[in-house]
Amino acid sequence: MKKLSTGALSNMSLSKAKGFTLIELVIVIVILGILAATAAPKFINLTGDARESVMSGVQGSINSAVNIAHAKALIEGQTADTGEIQIGSLFYALVYGYPAAAGVNAGDGTTGNGLPIGSLVELEDGSEITVSDATPSVFQHSGAGTAANCQLSYANAADSETPPVITPTLSTDGCS
Repeated sequence: MKKLSTGALSNMSLSKAKGFTLIELVIVIVILGILAATAAPKFINLTGDARESVMSGVQGSINSAVNIAHAKALIEGQTADTGEIQIGSLFYALVYGYPAAAGVNAGDGTTGNGLPIGSLVELEDGSEITVSDATPSVFQHSGAGTAANCQLSYANAADSETPPVITPTLSTDGCS
């Protein structure tokens, strides 16, 4: 092991501290500020994207409800231009074996007064999705700035071979 002489220690400069100067720190902070200012707008509009995703999920729920109801209608031979199926204790209106956009007569779920597609799609309590039982039936996200730009329209089946048409109107700008 080599011994250091006291002369060697005195030659080492203790004044050479390692670290950043104030100007270097200020430059880094300015660069981070510029990056944050350019990236922030991309993250601000996430609510519009989230609403659009919710509406896509609702569209998937509508498709599932249509397929299940249509399968039951096929089993029960309910493929005429009008009809109804019973699920649980409620009756649902059909058009060519597919769920109807609007309820029949009173639409209270009793036989001859079938419920529309909006009643087949189960939404959580407090959901911001509103359903109009008109023809076509419209599912809108009420939290959107312009609800008409964040909606799904459900139109009745044209015949027993053509399923209902679900038309999305999902604009990221409109859903925000």
